[in-house]
Amino acid sequence: MNQYSDKDYKLICDYISEKKLSDAFLLTEKYINKINKPEIRRSFEKQKETYHYLLEYTFKGINDPEKPQIYKNIQKSLFEISENLKDLSFKENSTSKLASEKRVIDSEIVKHKISIEEEIENLLSKDIESNSRKKAICKLFFLLWLTDKFSESDNNILKKYARSKKLYFHEKSVLVSAVTISLLRRFDRRKFHVLFDFYDAGEENVWNRALVGIVMAFYQYDKRIYLYDDIIARLRLISEDDNIKLHIENIILQYIRSKETEKISKKLRDEIIPEMEKFRPKIQDKLNLDEIISDSLGEDKNPDWEEIFDDAPDLLEKMADFSKLQLEGSDVFMSAFAGFKNFPFFREIANWFMPFYSENKEVKDAFAEFKGDFDTEVFTKGLEHSVFICNSDKYSFCMNVNMMPEAQRGMIIELFKAEMEQMKEISDEDDILNKNNTDKHIFTRYLQDLYRFYKLHPMRNDVEDFFAGDLDLHNTRLFEILIKDKSVLEKIAELYFKKGFFEETVEILDKMKFKGKKAQKNYEKLGFAFQKMNDYKKASDNYIKAELYSESSLWLIKKIAFCYRKMHDYENALKYYQRAEAEEEDNIHLQANIGHCYLSLGDHENALKKYFKVEYYDPDNVKAMRPIAWCSFVSGKFETSEKYYKKLLENKPTAYDFINFGHVLFCKGEKIKAVDMYMKAINIAGLKPVEDSITEDKDHLIKHGSENTDIDLLIDYIKSKMI
Repeated sequence: MNQYSDKDYKLICDYISEKKLSDAFLLTEKYINKINKPEIRRSFEKQKETYHYLLEYTFKGINDPEKPQIYKNIQKSLFEISENLKDLSFKENSTSKLASEKRVIDSEIVKHKISIEEEIENLLSKDIESNSRKKAICKLFFLLWLTDKFSESDNNILKKYARSKKLYFHEKSVLVSAVTISLLRRFDRRKFHVLFDFYDAGEENVWNRALVGIVMAFYQYDKRIYLYDDIIARLRLISEDDNIKLHIENIILQYIRSKETEKISKKLRDEIIPEMEKFRPKIQDKLNLDEIISDSLGEDKNPDWEEIFDDAPDLLEKMADFSKLQLEGSDVFMSAFAGFKNFPFFREIANWFMPFYSENKEVKDAFAEFKGDFDTEVFTKGLEHSVFICNSDKYSFCMNVNMMPEAQRGMIIELFKAEMEQMKEISDEDDILNKNNTDKHIFTRYLQDLYRFYKLHPMRNDVEDFFAGDLDLHNTRLFEILIKDKSVLEKIAELYFKKGFFEETVEILDKMKFKGKKAQKNYEKLGFAFQKMNDYKKASDNYIKAELYSESSLWLIKKIAFCYRKMHDYENALKYYQRAEAEEEDNIHLQANIGHCYLSLGDHENALKKYFKVEYYDPDNVKAMRPIAWCSFVSGKFETSEKYYKKLLENKPTAYDFINFGHVLFCKGEKIKAVDMYMKAINIAGLKPVEDSITEDKDHLIKHGSENTDIDLLIDYIKSKMI
């Protein structure tokens, strides 16, 4: 068949969910006619015929109480047909590794009758931590992942082993991940039920992953999930869990944090690491690192730390910001460990989802050659319980440290131990052993594992990147069913706001109704978000609404003034700036902005007074000289204007500095000197800015005694000088 694109698939799905079934039938039929798959064609023709009769009976006035259910069944069938076409096109046309693996699995299912039950039994027959058992879990992972639809038997066996002690928690965790990405690859109501079964079993580390999978799947299939009453019923059942609101809140907030991972990685790569490289020699000299590693790691604070960063205070501040992000759950290690996913361990896709546990044979092997008094068990146990690094990165660390020279790895281990101790202290202070916090950290680490799979795995281009979407989980049916408390939505908006996702902030807050102090706060945030989006009209509207709820703060007054100035409403901007000036008379930024307003309103005398005030408080401010020089010229104070333009010409002058000084000299009658200034401007920016400026400023030149004819001749004279 001709390739059935993702675009076509999504368009058909949109038609179905929007109940434009005629459009869906037409587009689907275009591809049905190009394939030789009788079973797909029969299913399509059957649904087409059923829909035809449904339309006929409806408009002939025949009452059929089953009509709503028949309509839903047609929608379900069309969704399934569209997915069958997508899968068929993928298998027939794709040359990717995933397509190859899919063809192998499908072939084995047909030829060798392999099944999920048989593969689980095969797994259980192997010794724990044996290579054969690890191979079995990896094979089972692929089978679950690439099976399009589970059978009733598959469902029953997975439900049975969700509660079985024969499978270890890390194995169940891998199976849950396989079902999750399998469901995201291909819709199947039974896969939903498997995730609910693992959730209901309640085993720590496993149910958490199952709930994350449920949230992901409900988000991906939000437009069609309402067709499946059995799945909605399971969701309503878990809504009775006392902690479900908190769990969903934590998962959604972590999804939002994932959206800034690339930004964090870029900052680390482009700012922090280059700055650290510059300071490496100084740090080594001042801190005497060789001695610190052996003697001083237990110290709470290094007395030389602040002194070292005296030359780069911004670096210390950036590092503090990263520590804070780490504590909040942001993914600060993505870029650090991205390059360490090429070890043989990660060639098995199942290992990307393996929870870190210290008894893992491959972890023990990584530290097998460590000598001396290094306690491998204590260290790996500590790493297992560390909440600030995800499972995938823990394995990366272990595999990488084994490859290092002995001296270097000793240093890294010691530094890592110190980091773990420090984080443990913070953890204890925050009481993270509290059950809710434990669950929160499991969600966080697992979502970071998933993020690495979708962003770093060699087959990442073969699967749709879940994290590339909007991730507006608050707009889903799942959120509507499970979350009745408005405070959760407020927390989501707050995190969006804090992370700088202003469009998402507006989308939530703009629909919510607030009262009292909360209203003022949220209108201010709405105003700020709109301001960041450069929508100054809506920003000012919300700032003014915030004013209604309480006496205006200085911050709010300044923001309203700023928005008015950006909208070129200089009269209102001036009023608000003057209100702010009454509270902060010595604020040079306010004085400058008031000057700008006067200048834009044509009141050059008052503008000049404000700019002189800026100069008084900040005499080295070169930028303040430009408006002083210009306002002096427009006001006819040529000597003052000339004095300031001469200063400007000594400090990296712009083309307009030369042009405006030329205006001053022209009005003073020093026409040859004026032309010299204009020519210097041409050397910088070309003729057009000079010609335009003379034309635009013609009224000022005439006002100060220049002849209209002389001005017209001036442009020609300048052009003649260029020949």
